[in-house]
This record gives sequence, structure tokens and C-alpha cells, in this order.
Amino acid sequence: MKSSDSTPRVLIVDDDPVSLRFLEAAVAQCDCIATTAASGNAALAANGAFALLLIDRRLPDIDGIELLHALRERGVVAPAIATSAEIDTALAAQLRAAGFVDVLEKPASVQGIIEIVARHLPKTASVLLDDIAALDSIGGDANALRALRGLLARELDELERDLIHGDLATDPIRLDERLHRLRASCGFCGASALAAAAAKLESALRSHGVATEIERNEFLDACRDTMATLRA
Repeated sequence: MKSSDSTPRVLIVDDDPVSLRFLEAAVAQCDCIATTAASGNAALAANGAFALLLIDRRLPDIDGIELLHALRERGVVAPAIATSAEIDTALAAQLRAAGFVDVLEKPASVQGIIEIVARHLPKTASVLLDDIAALDSIGGDANALRALRGLLARELDELERDLIHGDLATDPIRLDERLHRLRASCGFCGASALAAAAAKLESALRSHGVATEIERNEFLDACRDTMATLRA
């Protein structure tokens, strides 16, 4: 990837070398520059302005919450995602209360990591259709990928029509079900940006019941951008 001053930089902190390499590779697919650190002290010594932080809850020298507070004291204001192999409802609430905007349970799929990064850095999802990821998910069958993307295009047409002209926008249960199915389709078609937009709208629905017009329009923009790429 060609880097520039405008390319978002993500700080990834994890003491497990396998997890660190996996997270780094997944973040790279979001058109970001990853800086890795295997300890809290290494993270505190990292230079540069970061757009996002991925911090393991347990580190050998300092725990993730303490590290986040130390980074905040140094003026690092980037949103932070906590990662952990053991996350339950109580721990997730504790991590959010400590300042993390989201939590990621490990092991996570590449698609899951891309979605959570894009959720908090939506402008990084510049590749609307990732052919490599899509072909890998379906065993390399290009004909099958074309067929699946055709189905996705029809699904998006129907979803846009139902949101704008139907009653789907006022039925959060049905909309949540449609978004869940759409995310599965996106995974097979390599549509990571659209999957992230769907996940963001799902999160809004579960947070306050009915999505606002602004939230729906942001999602529809992602649908239309993906549709334009599919048609091209």
C-alpha cells in the first residue's frame, strides 16, 4: 500500500506475536498503516499521530485500561478498541466505561476486524469490493462470485426500495434481520465497506430502537456506492 500523510495510522498493542501479526494484516486491508507494539511500554514509546488504537486487555507490563489512561494523559485522543480472548457482558461494560469505544473478541475473522475498524474509521474502507477476499471465502470460483454479486445487487435494490418506499424503516426487528442477512452476503462478495455500514446501522438500532434519518441515509449511501461498483 502506498502511504501518505493522510493515510490513517492504527496502533495495535498485543503481547501475542501471532495475534499481533494477524491484526496487522487485517488492518492493512483497511487502507491503514499499522504500528505494532508487544507491550504497554512499547506502545507508550511509539511515535506518530494515531487515528485508532487496538489494545489487548492483558499485557505483560500494564493492563489495557491503564495503558489507555496513560495514552490519554499524553494527549492521544484516537478512539480505542479493546481486544481480548475472554469478553463477557460485564467485562465489555467495564471496558466501555473505562473509555474504550468498542470491544473485539479474539480470535476474530479478518472480515470481523475490517468491519470494526471501518465502523470507527468509515473513510478507510475505500475498497468497496475486495476480489481476493471474496474468492478466498468461496474457494476461488470466479463464476460463483459473479453469481453471488448479482444476487447482492438485487438484494440492495430491494433493500433501498423497502427503506425508502416501504415500511421497513419503521420496523426495527425486520430491518435488523435484513441487515444481518446482508452482512452475510457481503462476506461472500468481499463488500467490506457495506458490511461495516450495515453493522453500524445494526448497532444504532440496538442502541435506541429506531435508526435516525441521518443513520439510514449514511447506510443508503454505502448501498449506492456498492451498487455503482457492482454495475461497473
